[in-house]
Amino acid sequence: MAAIPQDILDRIRALERQVRELSGRAQMRPALNRISNGHVTIAEGGSLEVLAPDGTGLFGVGQLGSFWNHPDGTPQQGVIMQREDGTTAFTIRASPSAQTGGAGTQAVSIWDRTGHIVLGDDTTSGRGIGSPALPMPFQPLPAGGESITSSTFQNCWFASIQAHNPVATVQLEFGAAPGSTCEIKVQYRLASESGWTDIDTDSVSAASSAPNPVYKTAWYTFPLDRAEFEQLVFVRIQARQKSGTDGVRCNCLGGYTRRTYSPSDVPEPPASTVATARTLAVRVADEDDAEQGVEAPVQPPPFPTPHPFPEPEQTPPTPVAEPGLHPIDE
Repeated sequence: MAAIPQDILDRIRALERQVRELSGRAQMRPALNRISNGHVTIAEGGSLEVLAPDGTGLFGVGQLGSFWNHPDGTPQQGVIMQREDGTTAFTIRASPSAQTGGAGTQAVSIWDRTGHIVLGDDTTSGRGIGSPALPMPFQPLPAGGESITSSTFQNCWFASIQAHNPVATVQLEFGAAPGSTCEIKVQYRLASESGWTDIDTDSVSAASSAPNPVYKTAWYTFPLDRAEFEQLVFVRIQARQKSGTDGVRCNCLGGYTRRTYSPSDVPEPPASTVATARTLAVRVADEDDAEQGVEAPVQPPPFPTPHPFPEPEQTPPTPVAEPGLHPIDE
């Protein structure tokens, strides 16, 4: 007679219990509002949206509506976050308006409740801050705001700023006494450069019969060429009495840096090579004397190149069981 294991009934009961558990689990559905692990992929133009109870959009990522299509008609992919009242708060998208960069260039923007970008990168140049505009404080040099009788250019005003926005603009008021001509010059350079670039020259004259000095007010706008983001740049204003004897005067009314308004505002790119670090001591430019503006310490190193978003690790495939009978405890 064949030998029968003493625990055969226990093993049968355990097998029946496992079959019941497997049958029950096969009928269960996972929670539809929870992802325990792994990642979710939305591809081929899909999008994810979160709506408030009243239907107001709060968050969306993926393909935007047809209003935001690129100039070639292809759909735009982006991100938008709105307040519960429906006003835009944060976006990564391109605007169809040419004034804000055109539909081909996306910007990262933070918005106020009235629809203004209060913080955003510059879309046209792709470099630096687009909003807000930043003040450019000028300091008077010895001849700033004083009467000038020299026929050679005198340094009048000086500004030292970091390049955050791509464009600078300066407003000057300059005048000439009767019978004189005042000529001014706007100059620019990087702190790491030794020579100045002449941005613009302008002049105003007063007839000898004029009862009072004649003044002119004008804006001078120029891109911050060759400047890396956050690199130190200098702006200098000069003036001279080109003709006459009774003196001229130059006043700086203010200045600021701003975003680009058109492709013509885009600065020249920085040099492809970075100069070796200079001494940290403060230096005076070779062509300048004391009180005429000084160099600044070496620039901070550029930020490291960002790494691409890592791809999720692939889950190893589940091994396929070989056909046939297997022990129950295998």
